[in-house]
Amino acid sequence: MVDAKILSTQQWLNSTYGTNTYWARVPENGLTGWPTVFGLTRALQIELGVPFPSDNFGAMTQQYFMSQFGVLSASTTANRPNVIRILQGALWCKGYLGGWTDGVFDRAVAASIGIINGDLGLDPTITSVDLKLLKSLLTMDAYVRVNGGTNEKREVQQWLNGKYSRRRDFPLLPCDGLFSRNAQLGLMYAIQYELDMEDGVANGNFGPGTRRGLRSEATVAPGSKDARHNWVRLYQAALRFNDCNCAFSGTYEESTRTETVAFQSYAELPATGRGDYQTWASLLVSTGDDSRPGIASDMSTQLTSAHCSLLHSKGYRTVGRYLSVLTKRYAPGELGRIFAAGLKTFPIMQEANTSAGDFSYEKGLDHGFQALRRLRQLGFKDGVTAFFAVDFDAIDDEISARVLPYFRGVGSYLNSTSVRYNTGVYGTRNVCSRVISAGLASEGFIASMSWGWSGNLGFKLPPNWSYDQILNYEIRDSATSLEIDKNIQSSRARPAGPSDVSPTPLVLKLPLTEKQFDEDYYWYLVELDVRAEHLEGRANVFARDYVLRYLQRLEPNYREAVWDLYAPAAEEDPLLSLNALTIAEKQDRRVAFEASAPPPLNFLVPRLSHLAASSRGYARFGLIEPGAERTASTGDLAAWAGDLVNAWNEWYLFYRHQSPSLRDWLRSHIGENYADARFSGEDFECDVDAFLAYSLDSENRRSFSDCVRQIEYESMQDPKWRYREFAARRFGGSHEAAAEAGKAIFTGWPWVSVALSRFLEDGVPAPSDAQSSALGLGFADALFAKF
Repeated sequence: MVDAKILSTQQWLNSTYGTNTYWARVPENGLTGWPTVFGLTRALQIELGVPFPSDNFGAMTQQYFMSQFGVLSASTTANRPNVIRILQGALWCKGYLGGWTDGVFDRAVAASIGIINGDLGLDPTITSVDLKLLKSLLTMDAYVRVNGGTNEKREVQQWLNGKYSRRRDFPLLPCDGLFSRNAQLGLMYAIQYELDMEDGVANGNFGPGTRRGLRSEATVAPGSKDARHNWVRLYQAALRFNDCNCAFSGTYEESTRTETVAFQSYAELPATGRGDYQTWASLLVSTGDDSRPGIASDMSTQLTSAHCSLLHSKGYRTVGRYLSVLTKRYAPGELGRIFAAGLKTFPIMQEANTSAGDFSYEKGLDHGFQALRRLRQLGFKDGVTAFFAVDFDAIDDEISARVLPYFRGVGSYLNSTSVRYNTGVYGTRNVCSRVISAGLASEGFIASMSWGWSGNLGFKLPPNWSYDQILNYEIRDSATSLEIDKNIQSSRARPAGPSDVSPTPLVLKLPLTEKQFDEDYYWYLVELDVRAEHLEGRANVFARDYVLRYLQRLEPNYREAVWDLYAPAAEEDPLLSLNALTIAEKQDRRVAFEASAPPPLNFLVPRLSHLAASSRGYARFGLIEPGAERTASTGDLAAWAGDLVNAWNEWYLFYRHQSPSLRDWLRSHIGENYADARFSGEDFECDVDAFLAYSLDSENRRSFSDCVRQIEYESMQDPKWRYREFAARRFGGSHEAAAEAGKAIFTGWPWVSVALSRFLEDGVPAPSDAQSSALGLGFADALFAKF
């Protein structure tokens, strides 16, 4: 709302000082704010003759003021009307009556100054303006309680002003009822004065002298009362600034003890009910007592088994590790080493994130995708929290304009698939509080080591904090050293343990290095599933087919398979209940997915295309019915049965004269990797994996990559597992059933017509009954030889 007096002040400032070289024009809008306050400051400097006027009320301005005035009163300003007009403008901006006559220090001005002194906790009978009060007037500090402020905090601010403002360096505190950087600074000065520090020694910092003094002199407990020193009242002030509702009496009574216990419990301090050094430290600075033990840590080093053992021996039980950046992220096998040492972990996502320019909604979407992909690749399950870093001292405007939109983007992607993770925030106390209060994160990881950041000064511990980073140092034993950040872990924290992470396969193929493990076969499938499920919001038949169809078409040999789920005609779509509009919508999503899908490494293409084609066959036609283990199915034709026909082609065209025993040849050639093999080891593995993947999740409730994860991990533990499991699930573990099913490909109805018309090459006849039996037996021999 426009204030006529403020508007008049702004117009006067511009008309009076607008020609000065150092003048910065003040907006004429009738609204108080820093531009107007800065204008009043520059105007005062011009009147005082300060060289190079600026927005800062610094040492030179103070020197010039003291040499010319000392105080502003009716007697000292009789011939300086512009200085009085500046004072009147400051009064109007603060919401107080600025007098009835411009440029005159009248009774109304004097009365307003008396009211201000009273509001500040000072002597209301004083009606002149000294240096400290003038400097305070030329700020945006409020002297009455504002929205969000409390009367309890304001009482402390007024008492601190009244008690200590006569000390040279003590700044007049706002009395707005808010715990701010200025309020914290004033409290620190008061503590140093009570430690009998002289002016010039007391500096408002939580330095070595202050720490020593608090340890030796300031412990308070039930029954303590103030006498020569005001330790109880200052301790109660610190509690109130941290939103603890205790008395402010100078006597350590029951409410002080109760609030102390509550604060200690929330800050993960021993709940003694006493105001000891550790409690003082946690109330005053973000790090608290950085020598106190912590059981959590974080580091950028990729952990070896020796590192993990060292951490455990030093009392650490939780490690924070990174999801991204090549040399910092979880390395292959690292999670296993962490868990084997008896440690748990929490993942951290950071890509730069060190300035406001690194944050936007679009950047949050990208980081949400990167984190989601890595979390799922590493096997983290539902409910694990990933902490996204805000690694700079973001002020409120930057949090509103940049950080909050970033976290909206993070949440939009991180929670868009079948595996849901919790969003955590790493940053200052203020950043954590703002993001959590906005509902954009559920847990906080506090960057408390940066205790001088404005976002850590004057802010209490944020809600739902899980980790509090307090000290960077090196741990070591006789053989190993490791640089870590020590963290206090909240009892509310839920770091991930072995039960929160699915076992994960490592690199399958050379020449990939360990640091490139995320480019390999299984890891690549996870990325595709993440992208597909993001479009669908879950794992289902559509998301799976987006992935499989894309992979199938990478290899020309599989591009036009007869079991294609997306034939041109709508009636050939397997989900016949969908209307045409829904089918078109799914097609649009499929196109969007394929546009976003990155290509795989070249050497993986044949394997992936084969696996996808075989898997789509089972997805289209299903598995065999119970009790039908000895027969073949259309789904089998896309997998092992089709490759068995290819093996017949190969034997007939190239080997029948030199290897007349078809069964013996099949036993020795199926599943072997030699030049131009028609049923190679990779073919066999893909056929088996396709069947197992569908068998493990016939209802499409798991992602395809999750099924492959299980197959690969089990096979990593036991290379014979996949074939033994396939024989058990497909043929009931029976060699005879496998042989009969293999024969049925060539003799059963309707498979014989499909198999022979689709797979037999030119010049290759259908096998005889005896040859069909040999084909089945040779297939069964080759399979059972695998385990």
